[in-house]
Amino acid sequence: MKNLTKVLTVGAITAATLFGASTFAHADTTTSTGKIKLEADDSAVTPLDPTNPDGPTPTIPDPSDPDNDGTGNTGSLTIDFLSNLDFGTQKVSGQSQTYHAVNKNPYIQVTDKRGTGAGWTLTAKATDFKDGTKTLKGAAMSLKDGQVKTQSDNQSVAPTTSDITLNGNTQPVLAAEANAGMGTWLDVYAGTDGNNENVSLYVPAGNLAGDYNSSITWTLEDSPSAE
Repeated sequence: MKNLTKVLTVGAITAATLFGASTFAHADTTTSTGKIKLEADDSAVTPLDPTNPDGPTPTIPDPSDPDNDGTGNTGSLTIDFLSNLDFGTQKVSGQSQTYHAVNKNPYIQVTDKRGTGAGWTLTAKATDFKDGTKTLKGAAMSLKDGQVKTQSDNQSVAPTTSDITLNGNTQPVLAAEANAGMGTWLDVYAGTDGNNENVSLYVPAGNLAGDYNSSITWTLEDSPSAE
């Protein structure tokens, strides 16, 4: 009988040790805060690499346009870069011809740092190709299959690009709906170096020889659609 009592006593002490220990645990919980205020930024934006926007900033954004280092435009909604399009030197032909740009990766870069999500539209129009008083009659410059790119960690919905044939009428090229197109975006017309089929110039037969140029006007409007 004495042995049984001793066992029960030891068991009671062990149970008290195991279950009673939790009685002395203590937890103290409270909270703190993190704060940031984001404001619109009106500084200029450097052109990104059209082949890899996450890569280092290129010294020459478009190697086929080496003197072009960007617009330098400032503001919270800006056109940062526009490639000048070069269709090379061609022979006068007895037939209508379509020539392709020598630029391998001509592109457009737009940045929205307003922080409002208001959306925007980039439009373009072009003058006739002229050499003094001569006009390249019936010529038509076209852009197609643009690739919309941005840095990989951009959280915004992408803008949409449109194929266009440039003329004297204003046409939408790149457009962001409300709450889209925030941050920096590129519209890249990638193709073969020296023969980019996505950027073309149609020239009908019957034109005079000359050194022709066209002026393209790009307009970035702070609304999702351009009227």
